[in-house]
Amino acid sequence: MQNILIVEDDKNLNKGLSIAFQDKYIIHSTFSLSEAKNFIDKVDLILLDMNLPDGDGLDLIKEIRKNYNTAIIVISAIDLESYIISAINLGADDYITKPFSLGILQAKIERLLNKNTYDNKIYSKDGIYFNFDENIFKVEENNISLSPTEEKILYFLVMSENKIITKEVLLEKIWGIDENFIDENTISVNISRLRGKLKPLNPIETVFGVGYKWNL
Repeated sequence: MQNILIVEDDKNLNKGLSIAFQDKYIIHSTFSLSEAKNFIDKVDLILLDMNLPDGDGLDLIKEIRKNYNTAIIVISAIDLESYIISAINLGADDYITKPFSLGILQAKIERLLNKNTYDNKIYSKDGIYFNFDENIFKVEENNISLSPTEEKILYFLVMSENKIITKEVLLEKIWGIDENFIDENTISVNISRLRGKLKPLNPIETVFGVGYKWNL
């Protein structure tokens, strides 16, 4: 499941967008540039307002484009042609003015995110072949067998390649429950089993105190 960051200081709009897309994507919600900077390396797409309490969204676009190719859709009340051109020239992938159609925004999001999805749930890279549709999992030509939970975790990590996935998100998306209602060792035990089955490769990186990342 792909990650979207909403950077919008209008709390009602922020909440509305979060609710609208939470069934299809993992949503991270922030209200300022300083908060947004903590998520730049964790998301696939950013919905970015321009007038924020601590600065101009154009500055965030500049910073992102120094190191990342994360998709960016600007959502702003500013409809000046010169401003829109500046945002696009700095690296925004699209620009939509308020008020806007939720359906059009959804179409724009899907267009950008589909560039980075794996066809037919197949992942093949550096000695690894996973076909999640047909339940075929190979590491260096050797078949491996996964439990349903291990398969869910693996799929979630692979489809979020190079993005940090927090333990809280894994609990919610894999088990569908709050962390307070499951033993804290559940994730680590399943990750350990997965690592054992993926040997001699070690693509699951632990980000201490935060979560995990698929980094092959």
